[in-house]
Amino acid sequence: MEELDVNQCTDTLDNQDSARTLRYALDIVSDGIWDWRIRSNHVSRSPGWYTMLGYDPNSLPENVATWHEVIHPDDFPRVMEGFNAYVEGRSDRYAEEYRCRCRDGSYLWISDHGRFVEFDGEGRATRMIGAHRNIHERKLAELALQQKNLELLELNQRLEALVEARTEALRRANEALVEQAAVALRLSEIDPLTQIANRRRFEQQLHAEWQRLQRHGHVCSLMMFDLDHFKRINDSLGHPAGDRVLVAVAEVVRRRLREEDCFARWGGEEFIVLLPETGSDEARELAERLRLSLRRADVSLPVQLTASFAVTEMHAGEDLMALLRRLDDALYRAKRQRDCIVTC
Repeated sequence: MEELDVNQCTDTLDNQDSARTLRYALDIVSDGIWDWRIRSNHVSRSPGWYTMLGYDPNSLPENVATWHEVIHPDDFPRVMEGFNAYVEGRSDRYAEEYRCRCRDGSYLWISDHGRFVEFDGEGRATRMIGAHRNIHERKLAELALQQKNLELLELNQRLEALVEARTEALRRANEALVEQAAVALRLSEIDPLTQIANRRRFEQQLHAEWQRLQRHGHVCSLMMFDLDHFKRINDSLGHPAGDRVLVAVAEVVRRRLREEDCFARWGGEEFIVLLPETGSDEARELAERLRLSLRRADVSLPVQLTASFAVTEMHAGEDLMALLRRLDDALYRAKRQRDCIVTC
């Protein structure tokens, strides 16, 4: 019996030594430890825990309510959610970071880790221990970095928005410039009164077709016509009436041409047509149809409108100046007769 008592005393001393050793170890690796006896709701806290928060050791009630009261109100819901998740078995660990109120009213960032260490015969937890650690400086640096990253993100977003806005503005400006350039180019190639090609545009097309003829032998014809007695119209009816006639003539001829044909105002009441892939016979037939159509170009005139035509086909080896002189000479002969077609 005495031997049994000695063994029991030895076990008790060993348990006390183990508990004391555990407490020392926890004090080394943490700034404060807590021990919660769940059935009695008693919470014992190490002197380091009180010192960390600026309190005298054992100066606060040793219950869970003390813990609730020192947690920052903004952190409380999150901490309770994490704690209850562990207690109720929805999480396999309890570990939170939050602010604790110090004695002077300031708040200190701490990390809190805990776990169950004792259970009853039915497996229900009866004891939980945990450790607090002062992470204030690290947390402030972390939060400062997060804030800086947030500011940098917002700055980057503003810069991206600014770049996007500038890019969009530049795109619209470029589109406007392209459109203006296209309009300018069109105006430089269009006769402002009749809205058909001007002499500059016609000469470009003529040169291109002349090169096709020299290189590949593609046939091409030209037709030039002049309105008869146009000066009389201007003199008797006025220039607005003359302009109306020129517009009407351009519209009649344009409707009877192909898309690939180039129809231009050559000057005054003279017009010229470039007819790619068209021989002289086909060109003359077209000229005849146009000559008859022009008589009905402006029915408001007191006299019938007529025109004189010259038609020719490009010749390989002939330069453009010679070609145009030949066409102009033929038109001169046609104008002497009026309302006719001369082929050269």
